[in-house]
Amino acid sequence: MNFKKLRKEQHITLTDASKGICSVPMLSRWENGQGNMDLHKAIKLFERINITTSEYIALNKLDMPDNEAQELESAWNTQNEQELKIIAQKSLAKFHQDNKLFSLDYAALSCALYQRISKINIFPVADQNKLNKQLSKLTIWSQENLSLFQNVTNILSPSIIFQISSQVIANFDFISKAGKNTLHFAITTLFEAIISLLKASEFKYAQSILNKIDLVILPENEMQLIMGRYFLNSLMDYLENQNDQEILQIITLLTKLNMKHMASYFLEIFNSLKANLIA
Repeated sequence: MNFKKLRKEQHITLTDASKGICSVPMLSRWENGQGNMDLHKAIKLFERINITTSEYIALNKLDMPDNEAQELESAWNTQNEQELKIIAQKSLAKFHQDNKLFSLDYAALSCALYQRISKINIFPVADQNKLNKQLSKLTIWSQENLSLFQNVTNILSPSIIFQISSQVIANFDFISKAGKNTLHFAITTLFEAIISLLKASEFKYAQSILNKIDLVILPENEMQLIMGRYFLNSLMDYLENQNDQEILQIITLLTKLNMKHMASYFLEIFNSLKANLIA
């Protein structure tokens, strides 16, 4: 069930639905999959046809995996490199054929998962720019958009990572009011962006983002975020003076606090960056 069908079933005209939100042609193009609509306007449009955003998602079963998503999940869970490559190539071909934003997001995610195993980035620069253009139009960063960015930082160029991260930071007024879950999503997304920039040896970009995250007041019960920020600051210090004592102390502390998964992840990141410095 789509927006157009829901609107017509309630005998709501294009003019009535779009009034005060967007132009009639813009709504018509969006309804027919030929244009974009930022989340803020989309939410108002949902309200205009008397349904909530969550109801719209449920009606469209957007949270239910389709066959393609199940195929991708299966290939990732079994760490099947060849299958992931095939899926990534197919998803890219589909996007290049239909040029739909959903297809672009799916292609980016597929390529990102393939890169995590193969260390080979097959996501074209032209498509990176298209994804950047898509995300740059967002006026509200929802958890869905944050999740997409977080999961594809490993296949984006450093300049694009920095640009998108800056947009997320610029949206922190909304994020801070949207609830602790959205705040958590946003901070962890920026953490992943910083890590990707450090792996690419783009230290100035990474430091610039971290400086802004340092200004954010984190809830006292968000130990994961607090330790993550502490670790990244210590990592920046290590890259400057090559003294690893503070980092190792953080990892030891996390292990004692029974936060072993985080300790293991931090150690993996540290060893990776250390190897890059040696090389």
